[in-house]
Amino acid sequence: MTTRAALTELYVHESGTPGSPAIVFLHADGASGGMWDQHMRRLAGYHCLAPDLPGHGRSNHLPWASLDDTAQEVVGLIEGRIPARRAHVVGLSLGGVVAHTLLAQRPELLDRVVIDGAGVLPAREAGLWKLGMALVAPLIHRKLVIGLLYRALGGDPGDPAGRAGFAADLRAVSPAAFRRAFADANDNHRFSRAELSAACPTLLVAGEREPGAVRASNAALAALMPTAVARFAPGGGHGWLAGAAELHVRMVEAWITGQELPAELATEMTEWPSSQVQRLLDGR
Repeated sequence: MTTRAALTELYVHESGTPGSPAIVFLHADGASGGMWDQHMRRLAGYHCLAPDLPGHGRSNHLPWASLDDTAQEVVGLIEGRIPARRAHVVGLSLGGVVAHTLLAQRPELLDRVVIDGAGVLPAREAGLWKLGMALVAPLIHRKLVIGLLYRALGGDPGDPAGRAGFAADLRAVSPAAFRRAFADANDNHRFSRAELSAACPTLLVAGEREPGAVRASNAALAALMPTAVARFAPGGGHGWLAGAAELHVRMVEAWITGQELPAELATEMTEWPSSQVQRLLDGR
């Protein structure tokens, strides 16, 4: 079921019974809370909330301001719509960066956390990506660009329903919000020393072919955070969920319930240098 909030609040896709253990799902840039439908159906015993973030989906009338502002919107959702004022959080890409922000700022609101395709280490390519997306943003409602982005993110060309859903979400997003959210998600200033002391069990995951420094970031943080582990999906890219949705759902379910993670996932290499994060801690 979905609910329409006031015009100043986020639109929230919602299922389950308030009072049950809660999961908040945070979507990728250019998507909407509807991308989590399969997860919400599988986790029917939970109170699931998947907001459309500012500028996206049915919240596209709200401007994207900043990561901090968006994190505060999620804080308001947890405190206002979840009786226990505490939730599991699952974030993908942009949603994963918002989850990192929550871990740093309000970890007491979080139970178990899954962050997919989002890191805290600088990526050499970040400036080029931001420039590229700034150029693409005005064109994101065009059929050709939608098709290119769908394929680039690993969408299945043989899944017309998946492609149609992707196209509908992308056409709903404000180009300005798409550009600003992407830039925020790829800047290098969201690392926080406070996140390292968060006690929330955190799964840091990425596709094997994830570009940039995400996998290195996941490995380093897993070595430094007391309750974090890092895994990767063999053969997958940044949007590996699109081609392996069933595995992604099983992964989230296993982590949320404290069970063994699916055997298809591989353990991230621990030799990836935690020294990079240490340099950030030291301000160098």
